[in-house]
Amino acid sequence: MNDWNYCQKTLPKVSRTFALNIRCLKGSLHRGVLSAYLFCRIVDTVEDAPQLDAEKKIDLLLEFSKLALDSEYRAGHLEQWVEKCSIVDGSANDLELLTNTKRVFNVFDTLPSRSQDCIMQSVSKMAQGMAFFQKMFDSSKGALLEDANQLEEYCYYVAGCVGEMLCALFLEDCPNISEKSAKIMKETAVSFGLGLQITNIAKDFLTDRKRGWSYIPKSYIVESGLTIEKFTASEFDEKKLEVIQILLRKTIGHLKDALKFTLALPRTRLDIRLFCVLPLWMAVETAAILFNNRSLLESDDPVKISRKTVKRIVRRGPFLSFSNFLLRKSFESILKKCELGSCPEFDHEDLKKRLDNNELGNISSKPLPA
Repeated sequence: MNDWNYCQKTLPKVSRTFALNIRCLKGSLHRGVLSAYLFCRIVDTVEDAPQLDAEKKIDLLLEFSKLALDSEYRAGHLEQWVEKCSIVDGSANDLELLTNTKRVFNVFDTLPSRSQDCIMQSVSKMAQGMAFFQKMFDSSKGALLEDANQLEEYCYYVAGCVGEMLCALFLEDCPNISEKSAKIMKETAVSFGLGLQITNIAKDFLTDRKRGWSYIPKSYIVESGLTIEKFTASEFDEKKLEVIQILLRKTIGHLKDALKFTLALPRTRLDIRLFCVLPLWMAVETAAILFNNRSLLESDDPVKISRKTVKRIVRRGPFLSFSNFLLRKSFESILKKCELGSCPEFDHEDLKKRLDNNELGNISSKPLPA
């Protein structure tokens, strides 16, 4: 099996959702986005390893960042990095991909140089950002993030920078797009990534709770009149639903920006529009079933949209993507299921200023000073 076929066969094993929308793309854009997503999965696997201590995660993440940015260094050190990753634990499919990182790089090396630069800048930033937050996380506190600002900053590194990368790749593939549309895309790309990531945080609340921590900010929990201990405990409490509602309001605000991003894409590029519509509609439907859902707290099973809903989204996606009117109407009809009230506006410039203060280049595996 050649490297490209390996990557294509591996994608649905590590993500069913993104296997659906990435296959909508064509040519070098398809190859670029697919390899970029696999790089993201590789980095995620290191960060998510439940039994691996933070210092070892930081070492591996920073080394991958260096491999991503320096092709000469990568040529001499990639195999050694893969060997070091033998200590990483996780699902069988994720670990199998990790051991075949070189095959992903082989596909990546066939891409146009501008696409390579764009992808590696994003993947490197993701790895460094994850390492930065590993320094900050203290699993003994239960809540890993202090407030809404930290939530945005963390989600930027794990998803927002991917939104920026996709925006750049799409604009390169659509050279005739209007300045107005390009401006909208650049202003909402980060928010698109944040919307999908925060939806996952709300959806995976129970899974995270079983591990003894939560990515839901401490300020949201305290604002609802709960302690961290009560929020992460298994007993039902109506106030926990209030916490989820606060998170969902933030999520919906970002997903509305994601709709703006999608509408700015040329209608002639149905492939890229459909790439955006499928995960966006799944996220909005997920937010709708999470709204005021007691079963989120009463059951150990994660709340997911049904297979019937997924099939409906996939079936209707191409039809909706042709029309801005139909996209807006469909999006609004799903949101009517959520009576969340006003959603906060995303301040992109404020996030950029805060990120500038995070000195990623100075991270090391050595403990930070007290």
